[in-house]
Amino acid sequence: MSQDELEIRELRASIEALEARLESGQKAHNDELRQFAYTVSHDLREPIRMIAGYTQLLDRRYKAQLDDEGREFMQFILDAVQRMDRLLSDLLTYSHQFRPPEKPRSPVDAEGALAGVLLTLEKQIRESEAEITHDVLPTLCFDFTQLSQLFRQLIANAITFRGAEPLRIHISAAEDDDAITFSVRDNGLGIDPQYHKQIFEVFKRLHGREYPGTGIGLAICKRIVEQHGGRIWVESESGKGATFRFTLPK
Repeated sequence: MSQDELEIRELRASIEALEARLESGQKAHNDELRQFAYTVSHDLREPIRMIAGYTQLLDRRYKAQLDDEGREFMQFILDAVQRMDRLLSDLLTYSHQFRPPEKPRSPVDAEGALAGVLLTLEKQIRESEAEITHDVLPTLCFDFTQLSQLFRQLIANAITFRGAEPLRIHISAAEDDDAITFSVRDNGLGIDPQYHKQIFEVFKRLHGREYPGTGIGLAICKRIVEQHGGRIWVESESGKGATFRFTLPK
């Protein structure tokens, strides 16, 4: 074996060893993150439910003895508990996205996934009087639950951040040789370009508590898409609606 061949072999061995260490380190990091989120979610949700239960019990037993201010304080406690419970639930969902795929990808009918999401959001759609339309959507090799989660989060966001005009949401898809780009377009409040990257970070909220939410939903979408080698972004201006796009492998 020549000196050049020996050096190439040693270089390949070094690269493979480095890749193995990086993969091992990433796996350990992901495992720690999942365990942390699982522990936080489950260990904290039990006392939170206890607080909610006893607060409701106090409300039933002593409501007549409380004045308006006391009843308002009681409602503040219940609202805070419900927000914390939603936050922990979303945190656990986010941590699940760091797990390696448990089963191989299989053909998923995107229209079927969307139809299921629209059924689960039927009440919100009806109350907001939203009109939701879509083009013919393709079949792709993916995970049905994760695709449904992407549609549900983006449609729910559009409903939450709607403007004064009647809400219109349209879902479409465009294919190229390697990937499919899905688009969810609305005519809602829109997003200032300076916040386009920030909204995909964990716990980032632009509107405070005036709108419901935990600030984790779009971070979950980002994690799902990037886990499969895709990307997600938004095209929007304040007051001019928003179009969220994400790419997935075919």
